[in-house]
Order: sequence, then C-alpha cells, then structure tokens
Amino acid sequence: MAIQEIELEALTRPSDQWMLTFRTSITFAVMAFIIALAALLITIQVRALHLATQEAASAFMDATSSKALGRLQMEITAMASLVRVLATSSSVADSNESIETSPAINLFKAALQELPQMDSIYVGFENGAWLEVRRTSDLNEEQRERLRATPRADIAINLIRPCPDGELPMRRIFEDRQGNEVGQLNLWKYGYDPRKRPWYHKTLKADRSLVSFPYLSFDIDAPVMTISTPLRGKVHGVVAADLKLDTFNDFVQSQRPGEHGIVLIFDAAGSLIAHPDFGQFVTSAMTHPSQPQLPNIKEINSGVAAAVLRGAHGRDQYDGNIRDDQGNGYLFRLAKFTLGEQHSGRILLLAAQGDFVQNVRRLQVTGLIVAIVAGAVFVPVVWIFGSGMSRSLKDITAQAARLQKLAAPDPSPVPSRIKEICELGSVVNLAQRTIRSFARFVPKEIVRGVMDNSISAELGGVREEVTVVFTDVGDFTTIAESADPDMLMHQTTRYFSVLTEAFLAEGGTVDKFIGDAVMVFWNAPNPQPDHVERACRAVLSGKMACERLNAQFEAEGLKPFFTRFGIHVGEAVVGNLGSTERMNYTALGNTVNLAARLEGLNKRFGTAILASEDVYLRVRHRFQFRPFDAVITKGMTKETRIFELVGAPT
Repeated sequence: MAIQEIELEALTRPSDQWMLTFRTSITFAVMAFIIALAALLITIQVRALHLATQEAASAFMDATSSKALGRLQMEITAMASLVRVLATSSSVADSNESIETSPAINLFKAALQELPQMDSIYVGFENGAWLEVRRTSDLNEEQRERLRATPRADIAINLIRPCPDGELPMRRIFEDRQGNEVGQLNLWKYGYDPRKRPWYHKTLKADRSLVSFPYLSFDIDAPVMTISTPLRGKVHGVVAADLKLDTFNDFVQSQRPGEHGIVLIFDAAGSLIAHPDFGQFVTSAMTHPSQPQLPNIKEINSGVAAAVLRGAHGRDQYDGNIRDDQGNGYLFRLAKFTLGEQHSGRILLLAAQGDFVQNVRRLQVTGLIVAIVAGAVFVPVVWIFGSGMSRSLKDITAQAARLQKLAAPDPSPVPSRIKEICELGSVVNLAQRTIRSFARFVPKEIVRGVMDNSISAELGGVREEVTVVFTDVGDFTTIAESADPDMLMHQTTRYFSVLTEAFLAEGGTVDKFIGDAVMVFWNAPNPQPDHVERACRAVLSGKMACERLNAQFEAEGLKPFFTRFGIHVGEAVVGNLGSTERMNYTALGNTVNLAARLEGLNKRFGTAILASEDVYLRVRHRFQFRPFDAVITKGMTKETRIFELVGAPT
C-alpha cells in the first residue's frame, strides 16, 4: 500500500508543478510586459525630448527668420518712403544748378540722422550733376582712407557739377558734427558719371521706385543695396539711398539660432546679404582680380550649409535634419522671401541640436529610474489581481466587439469585485443597449461608420454618384381619412417593415420616412460598384413583398397599399445636413429631386415603377424595361426619357 501511495503521489505531482509553472510563466509574462511598457515609455520620453529639442530649435529659427527678414524689409520700406518723399521736394527736384548751395544738402543730412541704417543718400540729374551726402563716422579706417576723410569728419558731401567740355570733376567737402567744414578735396578725374550707373538708368526706364540687387559701392567697396525713385519735379533725375549690409549682417548674426547656429541670406542672383564670415568674403571680393563684386552663394562649397544647398535643388521651401563631418546634428530650413517689389531672396538657417539639449540626458536617466521603480511596484499588484481582472476585461472586450457589430446586447453587465471594472462593464452594457436602440432610428451602416470614424460627425458632404429610390402609397390620404388611427399605424408599420427589409437586403441606405413615403439610396456611405442593379432588384423585390402583404391586408378587411417607385442615378451631395445640435445623413441634389418626380409620374402613366434613362442605360442588359416618351418633370427644364421597370429577364 505504501508503494502504491508513493506512485499515486508521483503521478499527481506533475499536475501541481505544471500549475505552479504556469502561474510563474504568467508572472514572467507580466513582468516582460511591464518591462516592455517601461521601455516603450522611455522610448516615448526620449522621442518626446527629441521632438521638444527640435521644436525649440524650430521656434528659435522662426524667431531669427522673422527678426532678420522683418528688419531688412522694415529698413527697405522706411528708406523707400523717404526717397519717394524727397523725389517730390522742390529743394531736390526743381533745380540741377548751384548744387553747392542746394537746400537738398540739409534735407539729406536730416534724413541720415533720421534713418541710421542708411549709409548715404544722393541725387543724380540728366545733365550729369550729382549730389551725395554720406555718413563717415560709421566707416572703418580703411573706408575712411579711401575717402581721404579728415580725422574729425562726420559727414562727407560729394558734389559733381558738369563743365562745358563735358568733364565731371568732383568736390568732396568734410564737415564735423556741428556742420563746420573740416576739409575739402577737388577730384578732377574722379570718373563718376551717375547717368551710367544702374540705379539711375534702370529707375528712369521703369519710372517707379526700385530696389537693387546687393553690390559693392563705387567709392568705399562696402556691400550695399540701393533704393531709388525718379524725381517728380521740374528737372529729370533720380534720388536714391544706400543701405549698408555689413551692419545688417551683424544684426542677423546676433540673432542666430543657438550658440553654434548659422544664418545665410542671399538674393535671387546668389549674392550674399548675410553670412557668419561676411566680412572676410567682402575683403576677399575687394581684391578680386577682375573687378570687385559681392561674394556669391556658389562660393560656399563645403560644410553643412553647402550640403543643404546641394540637396535643395532650387526648391523655394526645404527643411529637415543633417549631420556635419563630426556627427553633430543640425536642424535646417531654407525659405524664399520677397525683397521689395522686384526681387526675391532666400534665407538658410541651421540650428545645432546640441545647443538645445543640455538637460536631455539627465532627464532620460531620471525617466529610466522612475520607470524601473514603477514597474517593480506594479508586479505584485498584477500578481494578485491579474487573473480576475483579465477575465473581466476579456468579457468586457467581447461585449465591445459585439457592440461594434451592433449585435444583441448582453442580458447583464460583466461582474467584478473591482469597482472600476464593474462600472466599465455597466457602461459597456449600457452602450450596447443604447447604440442598439439608436440603430433603429438611424441606418446601421451610418452608425457603424460613425463608430469606426469612416463617416464624419461634422456638417458637410461630398459629391458622390448614388442611385436614389423614392416610394409612395397611392391614395394614402383617402385611406387615412377613413381608417382608425391605431389600426392605420399598425398597418403602416407592417408595410414599412416588409418594404425596408427588401431594401436592406440589397444594401440600401434607408434615409428617411416621409409620411407614407420612403427615400433610399445606394453607393453611400459604402461604395457599391453594382449600386444601380441593387436598387432595381430591391424595387422589384419590394413590389412583390408589398403585393403579398396586400393580400394579407385584404384578407383582414384592410385596404391595400398600392406602392409607386421612382429610380434615378446620378451625382448628389452626400453627407450631414442640419445643425450642430441635430443633423441627418442624407443626399441632396437634382438626382434626388428627379427620383421623387419619377415616382409621382407613375400616377400619370398608370405604372408602378418608373426609371430614368440613366438607369435604363446602366442595367438594360439585366432587366426588362418598357419605354415611354420623354417628359419634362415638375420643376425641371430638361426633357427626361422614362422607362417602366417591368422585371428581370426570364
């Protein structure tokens, strides 16, 4: 007996061990799930931090772009307004003689004080005369030497008055801050003819204000842009002002996105307006072997900026991520902007991601520790309550799955000792019964579409081809007048039941009941390639079902319902109609109206089913039709050929 008991115990032990191993396996599975969840959360956190870094860099680039382009456009706009005002001033536009004593000099001085971004302002006349007032206090030593400015010179006044022999000698007068003359030069062979300069002849030809491309100025070899406009006075000429770009570049670089950020601005011709090494480029350009010219974007052939420009392929908008040779990540953006009314340019911004991620690694480590601790605390809870929660949630999930299919609701909610799961089970059971009831008022396809988000719950619609069927009961008013209301309601309910059953069997969307009439359409909300055939089959089936029902009505002493049908296919607007508080998924348009008119024509022709020519042409090979003459239906302006749908071919 002892041996038998030992053998029996040995036989039963594997089962107990298997149960223990299974529970252990479930625990390991839960732990693996928690670890995976923690890893997912960490990944999401890292991704979120990465996106936050990109957002910060992007926001910084937005601010840099807005400030830089706003500054450039503001300075150009202000200078353009000034030169337009000066172009109409009698002190500037009414005389090209005695320019040494011209009141325009004081006007130009005042303008330079008003707009500090302006390097110089000048006017050229058709006889070759020229007057320029330039601020010298902002120039560097090399530029002052080129002008031969005296030490205390704050303003340089350049005067050209043509000689009778055609020579254009220039006199340069230097004044201090108080307006006292502190030096003078006579440059007999200066060789400057304003009439041959692009700012002069292009402006006269256009006869409107212009903004030039960036270029190196004639006398100081500084990068400038010229804003010019024709004189509007007694003499012909052009008044213009120069915007110095080196000071603008200093402003742009001070706004760069991050400590290692890069900003490049260049015009449509590729001439640089702003660059971190703009000063070096200009110095190199001044020693150009042929002639001084502004540096071009094509000269940048290395580094991340060059890589971005190569990848842009001339696109107006281009952004993304890139790494340099050392593996440092950059966020870049290349965008086009307008420069005045005639020109455009592009701005390239690069933000080093390393400038925005100082605390990212510390936050990642903290997040990892928190995730591990949370996972370790959560394991015992899952061990204790996991199996019960799993069963309850599985039952609730099954109810939710039946809810999506609009199946019959469960008789009672899912029970659970956990309050939240019990409440969830009650809510899902309530949702089952509610949506099941709701589907009796709204077509089930519409309910399913709203639930799975394939149909929008917002007002509006789209154009779709649909087949529309209208039905109506002949002489229903006379029948209703003499019938008992309760009996009539019961009879009408039976009638609608058999009729809609035929429509639903062919996938029709029963839109609405209008008294004794029914509106049905096919090919919406779900596409149905054979929607015209479906509608015709449904109508024939519905007619037969109504005939069988009428036989029952007559046997019960009730008056029969003679049903008339109208069928048409065409485009309609299908969607949600109504208000934000109450709407109806329906179809609108001439297609719907014509289907209703065809139903009404049955009374005139003594028929039961009338279809349009469009329906006939689609399904004439599958159904029998009897043609009628073309008619103009009520409310329509065009003739419509109509056909009686007789039945399917035998």
